[in-house]
Amino acid sequence: MNRSRTLATAVTLLVLGAGTLTACGSDSTDEPRSMSTTSVIDDGPTSGIRSEAASPAAESTQDSAPTPEVTDRQTEMASPAGEAVGKQNASKSAEPSESCADSNATKAVNDNIGKVPPPFPDGHQKTDWVAMDLSTYDSCSTLSWVTLSIKSATASSPYTQMLFHNGDYLGTTTSQAIGFYPTTDRLDDSSIQVTYTYVEGNESNADASGRAVSTYTWNESTESIDHAGEWPPGIG
Repeated sequence: MNRSRTLATAVTLLVLGAGTLTACGSDSTDEPRSMSTTSVIDDGPTSGIRSEAASPAAESTQDSAPTPEVTDRQTEMASPAGEAVGKQNASKSAEPSESCADSNATKAVNDNIGKVPPPFPDGHQKTDWVAMDLSTYDSCSTLSWVTLSIKSATASSPYTQMLFHNGDYLGTTTSQAIGFYPTTDRLDDSSIQVTYTYVEGNESNADASGRAVSTYTWNESTESIDHAGEWPPGIG
């Protein structure tokens, strides 16, 4: 009797154990699902927000950049004295290069002086032109000039001026020589102003008080000289 009761108890325990195993192996839809960084949350916003809670970011294997070494020279230039030297050197480098004014002035005059009208148009006096100052010639300038006179010139001796564009001879400021030295000032790279002196009425040459002011400007469009202002009487 006791043996039969023991077998029945064992069978009951086996049945209960089998039921327990079946419950543990079933799939439950209430369990949370693991998401990677590339999975889209179900029923999420239309923008498709991606999960940031799944896998951690990979550790960076890139070496950190080395700290630059500061040299003694860099320390020196960072000081007030070094900064002043740097500014001074920058100022020097910003200065324009020297003009090439005198590099070939003599050749430019000598090659073209034969094209200049003679000092005395009537031909009664045979004399040659002489360049007074070559420093006003500049082959780098849009417009430059050289004033000519004669040897042993006096106040009222004939004068004329040769004009040059980037070193190329253009002609003279007037069609014939003038008396008295023409005072010339540069207005800009392409323009000069000439003040002519002449006698008025019965004035002597020493007392000449007449003045005529002209400007000469290089015209890039016409590739010629534009004149504005006045010439002395009888000159043009």
